[in-house]
Amino acid sequence: MKTSKTTLIDAPTSIVFLWLEDHDRLLKWVPNLVEDEALVETPERVGSRFRQVFLENGRKMEMVGEITDYIENERMRVDITGDMFDLDVDYLLKGLSDNQTELTQNTEIRFKGFMKILALVMILTSKFSSKDPQAEAHAKLKAMAEAEYRAG
Repeated sequence: MKTSKTTLIDAPTSIVFLWLEDHDRLLKWVPNLVEDEALVETPERVGSRFRQVFLENGRKMEMVGEITDYIENERMRVDITGDMFDLDVDYLLKGLSDNQTELTQNTEIRFKGFMKILALVMILTSKFSSKDPQAEAHAKLKAMAEAEYRAG
């Protein structure tokens, strides 16, 4: 399953990018993320590995990720692996002016095992739902990056 979301943020790319790569900032806007820690850090960032823990319906779900592409303030792509699904998340940033950034997030979800069957139900249900977790996450990210920029 593939999704894409683009959001205009009234802040420079350097600030928006911090909200994508900083462990403490991620905890503030990524839905259900309760832990985010570096496992291996490389100077060039590509190959850096991290562990994330999500709390979903009272259950913890651990995932391990790796940065697969990194251009500071322009792009960060990560592969994240879990028991139920894998994610390929590609963040692309484009500076529209000194203080406005276009952020695009392209995500591919690859379900595993029983989740492949359950995914069909989830996809159909999401078509009729007014909730859009990706849009909600982007709205949080936008508000926090803009507030940080305004605060100077």
